[in-house]
Amino acid sequence: MEHYDVIVIGAGHAGVEAANISEKYGLKTALITKNLSDLGKLSCNPSIGGVGKTHIASEVDILGGVICKIGDKSAIHYRVLNLSKGPAVWGVRAQIDRDLYSKHILKYIKSSKIDIIEDEAINILEKNNKILGVECVSAGKIKSKAVILTTGTFLNGKIYFGREVKEAGRIGNSSSKELAKFINKNFKTMRLKTGTPPRIYTQSIDYDVLEPQPSENNGIYLSYFTKQNTNKNINCYITKTNNKTHKIIRDNLDKSAMYSGIIKSEGVRYCPSIEDKITKFGDRSGHNIFLEPEGLNSDLVYPNGISNSLDIDIQLKFLRSIKGLEKCEVDQYGYAVEYDSVDPRELKLNFETKKIENFFLAGQINGTTGYEEAAGQGIYAAINAAIKLKKIKFNSEVFARNNSYIGVLVDDLTKLGVTEPYRMFTSRAENRLKLRTDNSYERFGININKKIFNKTEFTQIKKNINDESKIIKKLLSLKFSPNDLMKKNIKVKKDGKVRNGFEVLKFLEPTIENFKTFFNISINQKLLTKIYFDSKYEVFYDREKKSYEQLNKNKNMNLKNIDFNKIPSLSKEILEKLNKFKPENLYDAGKISGITPSALFQIVKHKKIKGDRVA
Repeated sequence: MEHYDVIVIGAGHAGVEAANISEKYGLKTALITKNLSDLGKLSCNPSIGGVGKTHIASEVDILGGVICKIGDKSAIHYRVLNLSKGPAVWGVRAQIDRDLYSKHILKYIKSSKIDIIEDEAINILEKNNKILGVECVSAGKIKSKAVILTTGTFLNGKIYFGREVKEAGRIGNSSSKELAKFINKNFKTMRLKTGTPPRIYTQSIDYDVLEPQPSENNGIYLSYFTKQNTNKNINCYITKTNNKTHKIIRDNLDKSAMYSGIIKSEGVRYCPSIEDKITKFGDRSGHNIFLEPEGLNSDLVYPNGISNSLDIDIQLKFLRSIKGLEKCEVDQYGYAVEYDSVDPRELKLNFETKKIENFFLAGQINGTTGYEEAAGQGIYAAINAAIKLKKIKFNSEVFARNNSYIGVLVDDLTKLGVTEPYRMFTSRAENRLKLRTDNSYERFGININKKIFNKTEFTQIKKNINDESKIIKKLLSLKFSPNDLMKKNIKVKKDGKVRNGFEVLKFLEPTIENFKTFFNISINQKLLTKIYFDSKYEVFYDREKKSYEQLNKNKNMNLKNIDFNKIPSLSKEILEKLNKFKPENLYDAGKISGITPSALFQIVKHKKIKGDRVA
């Protein structure tokens, strides 16, 4: 019988990251997948990143993960969301060639020491609430010291095309029914839902009438280590639904799995189906659809924005009511997926289950959604398994809420649980000005070592850190009086305050030329942008800290008689949850899944303005 340190079940984004980092830290690792071709598969949208999601992915990247590096190798279109705002909310979003991504992931995993087992796991072996291994259909019983379960949407998975129901984890893949028996017997579980849109043949789309969305990279990539993308970059296109589309859908809601009552589980709030959009936002005359190519050599397009669970005949009808899609042909129709997930409050803070020692869960099984959230959990669970089994040197304080988005995610899941699939947003973090994609290497720097990077990457990151340290040291040594600055056309108060170079930097236009002229220091644009915003945000870090302290100070604030609907800055989701749970005080409000720190600040502010006393 083969014996492993770690067995990872499931080879999606959580499983790939878990197996990769487990092997890098020297644990004998096996990765079990039903189909080798599904390794790291982009099950839904052909893209990686976005606001909040890029933030998690960048942390995975600097922890030795692969999602960003392989993403850049496979990218065919880039956008940087929120580029007009500060970097705390920048979000690189890359369109990915599905075939290239799968090819690169498979090549990477095969080049490692990970044993790939193409089989189906049907049972978890344990004795006296401690892991013994895994039982598979063909391979039988396999021993291991730890198991990391990353089943995605496969536990008792069902897919819905209107009233048609099939047992599957996704189209073309059977659900995991036997494994689900073990999970449901031992843990508190819930049913959650996600969905996907149809896939359209590109040659059937009339692009001449549509708005192109060109790739705009701006030299910003997913991975810290990427210097350039050599793939051909191609356009996405934008179209939108219309009143005719909405009428077709509205008239056929009884043929939707979601709205006919067949599905009762909660779906992803911030990735709503088209049925949800026209029902909840009926006043809108149209909803944007982003036509995303699935690859350079693919003849399929992913219409982002119209996931649904309608009958296939209705899907074709509403598709052909949309501009540019009047003659479209469909390869695969959209469907909803319903699956079992575990209440994440069944987990310890390290993602080990409370009931079974050395049994870790990661990814959608914990009630989350998204490739990036899954990747973050996979690498987190495996690092914690390595800490426990191999006593690796790793400072786990980097996963505190105030230091990482992975930390925010872990804390939210294990303490608050979920009522719907969890997605990361920057608003979930109290310290988001500090948790930027451009400084992940700084926040996680204490754990950077040669085990998790190749020689080139390790040399690059160490050189960058050393260069930055030297530049900061020199900036701090430079002194400028108000008169010095005024002579250089920098407007400051005549307060007699002598400022160092780091403090002065925020007054400059952050160009390499300006920096060289003003400080006589050579620098690259990437590092300059990072240091510039460190300087600019420095005064706000204190404010963030004080705001957080204010929440703790006011945690007993009485909310019994407050009308939350009169707080205009609260989102629809926040209001819905506050009115449903009716928290008695601010501390209880903070314990509701989905209630953000910014929402709590707004409640405190509202109470103070109204003159209400703290209870």
